[in-house]
Amino acid sequence: MLETMLAYKELPAEVTEPLQQLFRWLLWLVETGLIARLAWVGGRAGWEYFRPPPGPPAAPADAVRTLASWIFASVAWPLAGSLLMNLAF
Repeated sequence: MLETMLAYKELPAEVTEPLQQLFRWLLWLVETGLIARLAWVGGRAGWEYFRPPPGPPAAPADAVRTLASWIFASVAWPLAGSLLMNLAF
């Protein structure tokens, strides 16, 4: 029986600190964009409430897509950060 072990070492702090800062800035940028998108969708939902479109309103589906994107972004960045920063093969 051959047993394999995954050998890894942690990256030094001078490498991981800039990466962590980059991930934090990217997350803030994405969240700011999603907040702006959610405000836009809310405004459009109010507009469609007082002036109904001829077809079905698109605002509820846009709100759900924006919130789902927010959840995916909030979950994905720690996973990507841990994979990129904690393992050096």
